[in-house]
Amino acid sequence: MRQLCVRNTLKINMWLIVGVSGATCSGKSTVAQSLHKQLPGSFLVCQDDFFLPVDSQQHTLIPALNHINWEIMTSLDMEKMHAVIENCLFSDSAKTVLPITSLVEAVNRVAGSPLHAESDKIGTALNINTGCHRAIPEDMVQFKPDGTQSMATCEIDTDNISSKTKMADGHGDKQILGVRILIIEGFLIFNDKKIADLCHCKYFLTLTREQCWARRSVRPYDPPDVPGYFDQCIWPEYEKHRDEVFKQVPNVIVIDGNQNRTSVLKQVLLGITQRAHELLQLQKS
Repeated sequence: MRQLCVRNTLKINMWLIVGVSGATCSGKSTVAQSLHKQLPGSFLVCQDDFFLPVDSQQHTLIPALNHINWEIMTSLDMEKMHAVIENCLFSDSAKTVLPITSLVEAVNRVAGSPLHAESDKIGTALNINTGCHRAIPEDMVQFKPDGTQSMATCEIDTDNISSKTKMADGHGDKQILGVRILIIEGFLIFNDKKIADLCHCKYFLTLTREQCWARRSVRPYDPPDVPGYFDQCIWPEYEKHRDEVFKQVPNVIVIDGNQNRTSVLKQVLLGITQRAHELLQLQKS
């Protein structure tokens, strides 16, 4: 089987891979699905689709609760998830290329403010070289009256960017200034080294214990949570896996999952647009 290798796939398809993870009920699925909707032609892979069946012998039982531990990696078919991701990365559909201008248009739709790829500055929610975990307060990403942003910026000029990305459109070769986007969502995706290493943009949504319980306690699950499952399993496993990610995975952007959904989506879209520009500049050089 081919190894999941972002370097090789970039040469083939110019992929930008976005990971969205975090606490249960933190809004990660909503963010990922909203991104997928805002970015036509993007691919979305959700980790929840790879839970093993209830009767799988791989599951770990919690004796005190007589309940399966669904919060750990062995509850998932990660080999199958890797295969699905690989199939996406080695696809070669012309329709999957998203122009950089379309990314800017998506930011405009969500932010409700005019941001032009040719002249305005796009604020970055990423610091690719720091290797640290940065929280993004809601007020860090605000448009000024002149159309610029109140945080670190990077000039994007689509007239001067020369992309060598080519693809067949049925009528000959066509130059496309854009990237293919894969969104990977799940509560343990950054605890899987193969997936974590693939992601150019890594977002982790957090909640307090109280916020998480308030949301989890009113949501139905199949199989349903048993009494004590949140306190004895969900929250301890979350803290363990969260700390592991923050310790071992570089460049994770931490976002307060209790923020307004539109604000979170705007932050993520800005970061993706900035990273797409950086990848295209890298390809140019």
